[in-house]
Order: sequence, then C-alpha cells, then structure tokens
Amino acid sequence: MRRNRHIFALFMWIGILFVVPSYAQILTAERHTPVSTDSLQVYKLSYIQVTDSGTNCIWDFSGLPIDSAEIIDVDYYAPDAASIGLHREHSNLYYHLAQDTLWQTGYETSRAHVRYLIPVPVMKFPFEYGDSLGGAAIGKGQYCHILPISTEGTYSVSADATGRLILPELTLDSALRLHSVFQYQDSKRRTAVKEERYIWYSSYCRYPLLESTRVCAVHGTDTAIAAATYYNPQEPENMPLPREEEQDIDEVLTDSLVTNIAFMPSPVYSDLHVNYSLTRAAGVYISIHYNGGTTTYQTPLRQEDEGEHTTTIHMSGLPIGSYVVYIHADDTIVSGNIIKL
Repeated sequence: MRRNRHIFALFMWIGILFVVPSYAQILTAERHTPVSTDSLQVYKLSYIQVTDSGTNCIWDFSGLPIDSAEIIDVDYYAPDAASIGLHREHSNLYYHLAQDTLWQTGYETSRAHVRYLIPVPVMKFPFEYGDSLGGAAIGKGQYCHILPISTEGTYSVSADATGRLILPELTLDSALRLHSVFQYQDSKRRTAVKEERYIWYSSYCRYPLLESTRVCAVHGTDTAIAAATYYNPQEPENMPLPREEEQDIDEVLTDSLVTNIAFMPSPVYSDLHVNYSLTRAAGVYISIHYNGGTTTYQTPLRQEDEGEHTTTIHMSGLPIGSYVVYIHADDTIVSGNIIKL
C-alpha cells in the first residue's frame, strides 16, 4: 500500500508534460519552438473548466484574477547540444527537435526522474485545427534515486478549437486551442493517472497564452492537480520573429496607437534612430532583442504626448547580427527587424 502511494505521488508531481510552441492558427517549428535562453514569469491560477470545441468559439477570460495570482518562473535552457530543457517549480522536462517534430525525451520531479525508451512525439509541425497525434509512452527511471520506476501509457494531442480569446489585457479574434490527454500507469497496472490539458495559442506568441490542467486518478475521484497558468502575451520573450508580410502587431491587438514607424539607418553601424508617431499620449519604452530572443537593450518607461517622436539607441557596442526592435506603448506593441553591421 505504501509503495502504491509513492507511485501515485510521482504522478501527482508530474506537472507540465510539455509546452508546445501558431502562426495564423498554425503551429510552426520556425515560430513556435522554445528558445533555450528564454525566461518567462507566468501567473498561477485556479483551474478553468472547459467544455466547448470546434470553430468560432468565444472564450471570455477577461476576469482572470492576475493581480492577486502567484507569479512563478518558467526557464528554458540547453542541458546539452541536442536538447531543450524546461524548468518550472519542481519539474524539469526535456525535449529534442528533429526535422519537423518536437519530441519529449523525459522528465524529472523533486522525487523522481524518468526517461522515455522511445521519445514521445508531442508535436509535428506544421500543426493546425483538426490535426492530431497519438501513441504510446513507455518510460523507466528511479524514485528518490533508489526505487526503480517503470511506467507505460498513452497520449493524444489534438487542435480541437478556434475562435475569439478574451484576456485581461487584450482580445484576440484568431486563437487556436490544443487538447492533450496523457494517461499513465505503473508497470504492474496498480495505479493509473490521467492528465488532461487545454492550451490556447495566438498568432504572434511563441509560448501559450493560457493553460488549464487537471491530473486525477483514472479509477476514482481524487484530483492531484487542478490549476491554470496565464502567460503574459506582451512579454518580449513570448514573441517570435516577425515576417515582412505579416501585419504589425498593433494592428492585431488594438487600434493604431503607434504609426509612421521607421528604423534608420538600416543596416545600422552605430546609432539607430527609431521614429514613430503617437495618436494619443501613452507610456512608451523601446526594447531590442538579439535574433528575436535575449533582451540586449531597453529604454526607461516614459510618458510621451501625441505626435512625432524619435529615440536614438547607441548600438556600436553590440555584436553584428539581426535584431528585433519593439516599441511598447501602453498595451500596444509594434516591432521591426534591423541588421547591425
């Protein structure tokens, strides 16, 4: 009986099984693979019950209590040259991107570690509404570095819904939702645990906007985990590299608060001049990100009046390469690519 409790405790601590990185309701490897240098702060919330699926859904989460929510860190790193690691609270998850597929290779908790005998394909790119994956997941490891663990189970992932997503900070008319179900049991089939997760993505964020997860015993009513996670949709690390043919982000999020944008010169050798106009007064700051990832420069937040503005950024000391410049004006974010020579 005690061994059963230990095995069940393992599953209670599994937490996140994967984070899948949507472009116009399509997930792509280029835009939605986790970046090993990213660190995000997310809000931990109460579980959100979800039932609807299909197209033209409306999800109104504008009342999420993010002001009083616990903030936790989500860190991505490179455990080795071929892997992407994810650390969140007491869990570490391991992935490997090969060609068009994101594979999960194992996970660790505060009490156990498991490696899959055959990596589990958690996402095949591109992935869009109506697509699905499924299969077996067989792993081996140790509990408390002493007791051997052998698990077997099944998983399924489907893009089951699209529609309007209303969040506390913005409204998105084109969101994609994934529904994942993982079911595990120990090798002697004495303990079975099910994780069901709903995950929403936008067309411009690398990571999810919202997750709602429930982990419970398959035979019984005990719930081990029931929680939701809200990601900041305007955190720079959550934004993929923009493409020239896409709309500016401000056209997606809100009316054109920031207009007449120009980055001069391009390419830039030393001083970059960021020109823009505001259609009303707003709080503004500018950030620069190397290759769309790590923040390399950020101006202080300042209140600016309606009209034309120019900010000069000294880039002579920055490495040669491609950068993304973000203009943050109240709840609006616009961006552009530059080359530093």
